[in-house]
Amino acid sequence: MNSASRGGQRRLMLIRHAQAADPEPGVADRERALTPHGMAQCTALREWLRARLDGADALALISPATRAVQTSREILSMGFCGISRIEPLLWNASPATLLDLIDENPASLLLIGHNPGLEQVQYALTGTLRPLPTAAAFDLDLENPRRGRLTDCFQPGSDGLRIDSR
Repeated sequence: MNSASRGGQRRLMLIRHAQAADPEPGVADRERALTPHGMAQCTALREWLRARLDGADALALISPATRAVQTSREILSMGFCGISRIEPLLWNASPATLLDLIDENPASLLLIGHNPGLEQVQYALTGTLRPLPTAAAFDLDLENPRRGRLTDCFQPGSDGLRIDSR
């Protein structure tokens, strides 16, 4: 679908950052960068997103963590015509914080951030808990700010290729 909203409903995409380097002494968790595997994951995710967002007008809110910023640059580099901005509240966000961000931004949204918050907000909106591994995404239609319907999902394979779509 090439529209940020469908049938008058707001669209919400919950996107977890791609695979990051393991924690190392002296490197803050927030500063961990993507691995080469994470970059390959971004390629697959970008293709999936492009088919859904080409020319769409939406707002992308991005965690300030290095791995989330790198993921956003890679996946939004083609076909995304909306506005993107760093949102400090996405770092280690609770489901309540994420729901507040959704409420405060009436546009269709892409949230690029972290677990467990993204999985938990998907559960809060849909009533069904699904795993969200690195570089995976949920595509939801919001029926109202606190209720949504999962319309599609994406998970890259170990080789960076798409293996799961609803």
